[in-house]
Amino acid sequence: MIRHEKTITVANDATLKLPALSDDKLAHIKSKSVDKYIREIIHATHTLGWPDAADIFSTTGIVIQALDERTARVILVVDDHIVRTNLAVYAAIYAHWDYTLLIDQATFLRAPFREIPEAQPTTTPPPTPDTFGMEVA
Repeated sequence: MIRHEKTITVANDATLKLPALSDDKLAHIKSKSVDKYIREIIHATHTLGWPDAADIFSTTGIVIQALDERTARVILVVDDHIVRTNLAVYAAIYAHWDYTLLIDQATFLRAPFREIPEAQPTTTPPPTPDTFGMEVA
């Protein structure tokens, strides 16, 4: 379990730092519902091999690929404190329930997406008689 910060070297020699987990998070990890979730959702036999088959990326910032019934690989992690905490929780879950979660040179640490500012509507000044360039006779 992760009671202290953990540093892991991942793809492209990037460094991933997983934070220590609070006692509350560690207590939650031990619940049977967590084991059931890992076993029946992430490691469901009909989705083995599919990246993010449990569709957790949009809520966790992590892409996990189940390789078999007890082993998974972390493919992608968004470099954000909340996401790193999410990954620390998953790492602790896998360790506690005796699964294997591979976080290694095949794990890619990606910078967070930057929101693209919405284009500001352009305001056009109201037309004046000179705007149209009409000639008066």
